[in-house]
Amino acid sequence: MAFFHFVPQKSSQTFLWSILNTITDPIFVKDRQHRWVFVNDAFCQLIGYEQATLIGKSDYDFFYKTEADIFWERDEFVFTTGLTDENEELITNCQGETHIIYTKKSLLSDEEGNSFLVGSVRMIASKDKIETTLLRETINKLEQEIYERQETEKRFRRHSNSLQQLVQSEKLQHDDFQIAIQYITEVASLGLDVARVSVWLYTEKSLGIQCFDLYEQEKNCHSDGLELFVCDFPKYFQALKEEQIIAVADVYTDPRTSEFSTTYTTPLGIGAMLDARIWSRGEVIGVVCCEHLGTQRQWTLEEESFIGSITDFVRLVIESRDRKNAEAALRQQTQQLEETLKELQRTQTQMIQSEKMSSLGQLVAGVAHEINNPVNFIYGNITPANNYIHDLLNLINLYQEHYPYPVDVIREEITAIDLEFLMTDLPKLLSSMKIGADRIRQIVLSLRNFSRLDEAEYKAVDIHEGIDSTLLILENRLKAKPDYPGIKIIKEYGKLPLIECYAGQLNQVFMNILTNAIDTLEERDEQRTPQEIQASPSKIRISTEIVNPNQIAIKITDNGLGIPEDIKQRIFDPFFTTKPIGKGTGMGMSISYQIVTENHHGTIDCISFPGDGTEFVIIIPLRQP
Repeated sequence: MAFFHFVPQKSSQTFLWSILNTITDPIFVKDRQHRWVFVNDAFCQLIGYEQATLIGKSDYDFFYKTEADIFWERDEFVFTTGLTDENEELITNCQGETHIIYTKKSLLSDEEGNSFLVGSVRMIASKDKIETTLLRETINKLEQEIYERQETEKRFRRHSNSLQQLVQSEKLQHDDFQIAIQYITEVASLGLDVARVSVWLYTEKSLGIQCFDLYEQEKNCHSDGLELFVCDFPKYFQALKEEQIIAVADVYTDPRTSEFSTTYTTPLGIGAMLDARIWSRGEVIGVVCCEHLGTQRQWTLEEESFIGSITDFVRLVIESRDRKNAEAALRQQTQQLEETLKELQRTQTQMIQSEKMSSLGQLVAGVAHEINNPVNFIYGNITPANNYIHDLLNLINLYQEHYPYPVDVIREEITAIDLEFLMTDLPKLLSSMKIGADRIRQIVLSLRNFSRLDEAEYKAVDIHEGIDSTLLILENRLKAKPDYPGIKIIKEYGKLPLIECYAGQLNQVFMNILTNAIDTLEERDEQRTPQEIQASPSKIRISTEIVNPNQIAIKITDNGLGIPEDIKQRIFDPFFTTKPIGKGTGMGMSISYQIVTENHHGTIDCISFPGDGTEFVIIIPLRQP
């Protein structure tokens, strides 16, 4: 409401004051400091002071302290709670005459949010018409009401502060369920001013309740573990099913708690109990128990409401614990499923790799063996053939020297076969055949080195030999073509000792990395012009070095477009590929990762930035454990 606006324009103020002055009942308005900001003429007549004298002053400036104290307490109640107050009061005017008045006080606000107390007064009787006993009763009643109001306000503030503590506390977010429950019982004990507060939860199959925490205020200590069974206290448990709040003023006479006398309430000196059940997910899961020691205690509605709020906090903590336990179990189950999936993927990858390597090795070894026999036959006969042809050419030279003028038929044949060119080119032809045979023998040797079917255990091998064998097999994709300059291989081999490893498996790693690099460079070059390729040709750099006394590093680097970060993070995942369907299985890099990390106890890392090429760094030990 904004009926009273206490900073109006002058004309409006005068008009408002004139209206209020016409009212016959005394009316006054106080600000938040309990000072009069307006009094009408009737109020001035009641207490015998002029308006100018009263404005800006308080009750303590004109009344006895006992009266002013009562006025102050009632006014503060209105300001604090916002409730309307209607009561009989005693007031003494300037002539010393005491009157009984009926006052009604309400809280109003102006447009700026300032609070004001507006009171109206009605005369009941003057002092000389009141019997002494009636006055005394009235005074006693007023004092009792003031006391009760003060106690109510104290409880209200205590409850509010306690609930505010719980709302703002970080302890309720604590992962430890016991710590959170202990904090709630401590706060509830102070807020309700009881000696003992405990939290009980139903046991499995609801055969009873077990104490999860008992706080004793006097000892400032916590305990737990006590159990109460349904069969021993049927009336209490029946009440717990039917009533949200069990407020017991006398535990010995109340049928709901009298059955506790022998074993529980009497030994502990409990006089009154206030219990509130904990309701969660459609069922009663426990109870919060507040115990007052020594005497009886009549529980108020405010206290019952407070303990109900406490059970809400307990419920939230329990549900939070259950949710966290469920989430933890779900995470564990998810982790187990992920591990199982990874294990299945590893097993499948290993099976595919083993089958692939076995089939590839058998194929390569078979082809090498079949080629090797005829090549050896050809290579072994080239030298005798060369000697025979050399001898025949010498013989022809002798004929030409001693018979320079052959018959016409021979001269015609010499011209027809171009004998002079034949004698010059035939040795070159045999030399080329020998070079070709050597080349085939090298390829066969590389195929045999690449497959290494006879090396199922760790063996000390020359890593460079394995890299060269792989490059030789891939040479057809690396060499220049009429419309393509090819891919340049740059070798920067360090001085390495023989390395203990599965040579055939490492060769497969080299093959996978080099094949991916070639694919990337070819795809990039397809999008470039010949001038761009000429200006920045595709390159693959292979370097080796000893990084410490126990390990070597093999680095394979290309100058392609690099790999985006999101793809790089998954490059070693099984079945992950960026190639079109039918051009990649997503197994190559996953198999390579397993070969290096699991079979050789090393590491393989991919270092790449978009537009800046890609580098694979393989680090393996010199000697396997």
